[in-house]
Amino acid sequence: MEVIQLKEVSKEYNKATILEHVNLLVEQGDIIGIIGQSGSGKTTLLNLIAGFVAPSSGEVVYFSKIDRQPKNLNQNFSKIKKHLGFTPQRSSFYPKLSIKENLIHFGQLYGLERSMILENAKNLLQFTGLYEHRDKLAEQLSGGMQRRLDISCSLVHKPKILFLDEPMADLDPIMQEGIIQLIQEVNKQGVTVIIASHHLESVERLCSQIVVVRNRTIKNYAEVDELRKPFLKDNLVINIKAGKEKDLLITALRQLPISKIVDQGHQLVVYPEDTEGTVLGLLKIVKKEDLSFQNMDLRKPSLNEIFPFVAGNKL
Repeated sequence: MEVIQLKEVSKEYNKATILEHVNLLVEQGDIIGIIGQSGSGKTTLLNLIAGFVAPSSGEVVYFSKIDRQPKNLNQNFSKIKKHLGFTPQRSSFYPKLSIKENLIHFGQLYGLERSMILENAKNLLQFTGLYEHRDKLAEQLSGGMQRRLDISCSLVHKPKILFLDEPMADLDPIMQEGIIQLIQEVNKQGVTVIIASHHLESVERLCSQIVVVRNRTIKNYAEVDELRKPFLKDNLVINIKAGKEKDLLITALRQLPISKIVDQGHQLVVYPEDTEGTVLGLLKIVKKEDLSFQNMDLRKPSLNEIFPFVAGNKL
């Protein structure tokens, strides 16, 4: 079911074109990841979809739940903002207020009655694992807890769409995992999620659809597997100890139909021209030359690996 649509949208700032002729359809229940190089217009696109900025040309529409008819998002923003939640890259909470006080404040901004704010806040804090810390000042929280508070402030009014700008920025891997799980749980509650991020591993894990912003417009809008197909084939990951054994294995691999070998120390990443032929040929050579390796995995190229191809200049 369609939620928001961009139709031939362009955006200029001070006569500089940031985005042009952008077309995009957001569907209910999606987790959409917006990726692109720095300065490509990811945050501008996020703000356009959220209705925070108006397009210089084109139109952003939302589909009314009542009659399913498209209506101009910017012209009707005051009516639908209650359905939107936005978590910016920089914290939007008040550091000198407690967790609970922050949620009450943001609930009041949306005109909710106090009884509803308190009920929503309690449920939300239990959901995000912040309930036991509800009376702590926001400035006393860890980075991961602060990010959860930021997201909580965006959810206190129970929006239908959640926008996240760089939600993984400056978080360690454990904190990142916590935020990933939180976003997944939010989406399971029926909330559509749209993320702009440079953290490609998280985008790949989270998102059902990927939007690639390049040369001031959307170059791709597809699932990760579809995005991979035109650029790179499967690759082999071989785990092996460094030393003479590895050198002999690399020499043997060069006899096979491969396009590239990347030596990552204790790991070789092999890009085969013919996957089946490479695997069979490798096993024959290993047996013949009495070589060994720890293990070998066949995997799809990651979003990090294809990023230079889809969002950079390696076309």
